[in-house]
Amino acid sequence: MRRSDLDTVSELAMLANPFATKEKYREHLLDELEENPDLSFVGAKNGKVIGYVQVEVHNDQAVLEDIAVAKEYQRKGIGKRLLNKELKALKRKGAGTILAEVHYKCAPAIPFYYKHNFRIIGFVQDYFGVGHDTIILKLLLQ
Repeated sequence: MRRSDLDTVSELAMLANPFATKEKYREHLLDELEENPDLSFVGAKNGKVIGYVQVEVHNDQAVLEDIAVAKEYQRKGIGKRLLNKELKALKRKGAGTILAEVHYKCAPAIPFYYKHNFRIIGFVQDYFGVGHDTIILKLLLQ
């Protein structure tokens, strides 16, 4: 991911973050990109960004900040390729686990995570603000 991708990525971020505002979330994306440039990836088709994935790492645990693919490209393997690239990068960095925090409005994404061996370990009420609960999934990296 490059800084020049951030406008498109912040649009895609709204798919994974229904509680966020594009402008504020763009700042968050930039912060994560600057802190973890080797853990922020985009997928592109014909030079156009169509998906992205971004994580942050704390010691040996990673948190999947976002994974989002433009609606017209969903269910075509883009998310799988982005996640696999991210998992390989995390293994190189020595991460032992990765958590995914899924807003309840994005619960239809949970089968995607299950296909990749993530498992639900709990939920947090009001995690993203009042009325914005999250489902927590975990994957052990080997």
